[in-house]
Amino acid sequence: MAFHRHWIAIQSSLSKQTGFSSKIVSYWLASSFLIAIIFLYYLLLAFWDNKLLFRQNQQVVPIGNVSGLSAPCQRKILILYWTKYFTSVDFEYGLGRTPFATCDDNRIVCLTTMDRGLVNESDAVIFHSRDLRDNDLPPPGWRLPHQHYVFFNHESPAHTDLNLLRRPVFWNYFNRTMTYRRDSDIVDLHPYETSASLPFQIDLKVKNKTVAWMVSNCKTDSRRESLVSHLSLLIPVDVYGFCGNGSHQCPSRADCDRFLGQNYRFYLSFENSLCPDYITEKLYRPLAHGVVPVVYGGSDYSFYLPAGSYVNARDFDSPQSLAEYLEKLMLDDELYLSYFRWRNRFTVDPKPVDGMCQLCRLLSDKKTEEKIYPDIAEWWHGGNHTCLTPPPSLV
Repeated sequence: MAFHRHWIAIQSSLSKQTGFSSKIVSYWLASSFLIAIIFLYYLLLAFWDNKLLFRQNQQVVPIGNVSGLSAPCQRKILILYWTKYFTSVDFEYGLGRTPFATCDDNRIVCLTTMDRGLVNESDAVIFHSRDLRDNDLPPPGWRLPHQHYVFFNHESPAHTDLNLLRRPVFWNYFNRTMTYRRDSDIVDLHPYETSASLPFQIDLKVKNKTVAWMVSNCKTDSRRESLVSHLSLLIPVDVYGFCGNGSHQCPSRADCDRFLGQNYRFYLSFENSLCPDYITEKLYRPLAHGVVPVVYGGSDYSFYLPAGSYVNARDFDSPQSLAEYLEKLMLDDELYLSYFRWRNRFTVDPKPVDGMCQLCRLLSDKKTEEKIYPDIAEWWHGGNHTCLTPPPSLV
């Protein structure tokens, strides 16, 4: 009887252990199956990503399947964005064939990518100066003899890290330049976003405010703020933005553009530094919305704007003489309207892409000569390219 009870106890214990072991086995099998599914999922993702070259707005552009091309065609030219352009991964030009959609020669097949894995297949690699890091460059041993390393910059030397560019790693590093300067290999004008330009209509009865200025950088190398301070003592100057006193505001850039065009006759297109060829979006925005820009910078503006479309502050010997001329234009409607005759022949392109077309042509031209910049910092801010000192007579 005791033996029977003992045997029953053993059977009960074994049953419990067997049930517990079965649960462990079940859990193990389920976990293994789940891990296997996850592994296969990531394996498929990696395989698929390796097959894709370009991504833009969830549209894929395979490098080997460019539509609209007739055979035979030239070898595809690949341009790699190595850095960002501030926060933009595609330099605000786009990926794939997008930057070249308006180029004149459709026989040249140029493509852009941000895939660093294609560095050895790239004909050109673009580096934005403001996002350049000496510890984040392509491995030196990977550079191929035919590759063009492009120095890209829309900022003036006054806002460039020249100490970084003087480091030995950048000696004899760049062999092409793509900037706003007219002596660059690729002359690339500053793009900007804007609301659509309205049909050109001016009601001078409504357009009776004198000068507007939208600004957020209140202390600059050009001392433009000092010139504005002098002007505001002589004529009305309404300052919008961070540097204003808060009495002039508009809710958005589009609203500002619209209000500016309808109400003001002049806009202060004053650059933050007086550097050769340095111009920014503040030059073109007023032109697009029917306002005469009053310019102040280091450029020869005749290379960029039609004659008779702007007033150059540096043509005057004092803030008073500039203010007197603007007052004259306020009183003489016919003379003021003469500043819009250029519209019979020209329009404002808010986002030029000709720089990318130039780069594409340069890379495709077999006659393009080899070139190297021994000291990119010296080229950018040396010799005749040193920024100008603000004229004492104005500031």
